[in-house]
Formats: sequence, structure tokens, C-alpha cells
Amino acid sequence: MMPYASLAFSFMKIGLLGFGGGYAMIALIQREVLKFGISGLEFIDILALSQITPGPIGINTATYTGYRVAGFMGACIATFSNVSLTFILMVLFARLYYSAARGSAIETVFRSLRPLFIGLIAASIIVMARDIRIWTDHNAALIFACAFFMFYSFKAHPVLVILLAGIAGMVLY
Repeated sequence: MMPYASLAFSFMKIGLLGFGGGYAMIALIQREVLKFGISGLEFIDILALSQITPGPIGINTATYTGYRVAGFMGACIATFSNVSLTFILMVLFARLYYSAARGSAIETVFRSLRPLFIGLIAASIIVMARDIRIWTDHNAALIFACAFFMFYSFKAHPVLVILLAGIAGMVLY
């Protein structure tokens, strides 16, 4: 039997619990995807593909993982599961949110969650850096440092940094 139910449950969970956008969800997505036999390095490749293809990280990851695990039907089930229940809940919550007064307890909760999202993103970076062995691969560390410097110091456009990192990777490897 194909793991359709497992795919549906995992990606519905990602859709429901993935607060803070794609980068904040990386740790949750990684934990769920690894259950389907996808390695840490393959997960990093999925993230890279998710960045160069249109659409959110969660949906792209669901589609790829579903296809890898159970073919076309698995891709459809994982993708649909990732968005369906969340879409319904967001429509309901949006109605409640806009009917509530600004400056309410809801606003305070959202403001207090911001540091949580930064922590989730930082934890994901550390886990991925460990998987690609950035601390022992000097070329990877150099590309990382240059990309970070370009973003932080010069506010460089992401497309430019990705292109330059790709060129650096082709030269160094």
C-alpha cells in the first residue's frame, strides 16, 4: 500500500503548524520529510530547488516529496494536504482578525511571536550547516561568508548573490 495517508498527515501538519513563512518552517518540514527516507543533503537540494521554482517552500517540498515517495498521485495528495485545511482556517481567522479592533490581544500575540520565528530560522540554518559540513569544507565556508557579507553589508539583491555563489561553486569545485 502506498503511503498516501502518511503523506497527507505530514503535509497537513506542516501546513497547519508552519507559522512564520517558509524559512521559519524549515525545521518542521525537514523533520517530516526525513520520515520518508529523504536524506539531509537531499533535503538541502529540495530547498535549493524550492528557491528557484515559483511557489512557497512548503508547497514545493510537498510536491517533490510526494512525487518521490508515491509518484504523481503522491505529489497531488501531499500538495493538496499542505494547503487545503490551512486555506479554510485562514479564511475563517481572517474574518475574525479584521472584525477585532487593532491594538487588541491578537496584535500583541503576533508581535510576541516574531522572536520565535527568528529562533526557528536560526536553528534551521545551524542544522543545514551541519548537514553540508560548512565548518569543515573551506570552499563552502568561503561562499557562505561572502554571501552573508553581500547581504548584510551591501544589501545585495538575492538573485545576484545566488548567481555569484553558483559561479563561485563552479570555480571552486
